[in-house]
Amino acid sequence: MTLRSHALSLAVALALPLAGHAQGAAKDVVVDRVTGPLVTVGAAPRNDAMIVSVLLEQPDGTLLPRSTETAFNTGDRFRVKLLASREGRVALCNTPPSGIPNPEPVWRGEVRPGQETISPRLRLSGTSGGGFEQLHAVLEPPGEANVCRWLAGHVANKTVAKDIVLDQQSTPQATYLLAAPNTGLVATMRIFHR
Repeated sequence: MTLRSHALSLAVALALPLAGHAQGAAKDVVVDRVTGPLVTVGAAPRNDAMIVSVLLEQPDGTLLPRSTETAFNTGDRFRVKLLASREGRVALCNTPPSGIPNPEPVWRGEVRPGQETISPRLRLSGTSGGGFEQLHAVLEPPGEANVCRWLAGHVANKTVAKDIVLDQQSTPQATYLLAAPNTGLVATMRIFHR
C-alpha cells in the first residue's frame, strides 16, 4: 500500500462516521419539528418538515412501512402516511413514463401539525411498454392554487429543487424532509413497470 492510498483510506474511514452522524441529525431535527410543541403567536415560522411512509399492503392485509426510496412495482397496493410540521394541504401527484406530470393530483388531503394523515388505498397499475413512473407526495406551499403546475416547475428546474429541500434522510421505514418555512416539500417514489 502506498502512502497516498493509505492517506485516502484513512480519510474515507474518518468521513464515514461523520456522514452517519449528519444523517442521524437530519432525522432527529425533522422528528422534533413534526412532534414538538406548536409555534406560538409572534414567533418566527417553523421550518417545513414532513415524514412520509409508504404503507405497502402484504398478501395477508398487513401494512408494512417503507421509505419513498423503496422501488415499487406494478400491482403493489399501498397507502401513503404523512406527518407534517404545519397545517396545510398535501397531494399525491403522478408523473408517467413520458416525464410530463399529470395536471391533477391523484389524491389531496389536509394535514395538521403532529397528526398523521393517511391516503386511501391505492394500486399501481401497469403501463404498456414498461418503464418507470413517479408518484410525488407533496406538502403544498401555502396559497399555491395549482399544486401539479408548481410540482412540474419544481421537478423540471433542478436548481430550484436543490434550494427548496434543505435536508432529506431515509430509513427503511420512512423518508424525512426539511425545508425553509412555507416553501413546500416533495418526496418522490419510483414505480417500475414491466
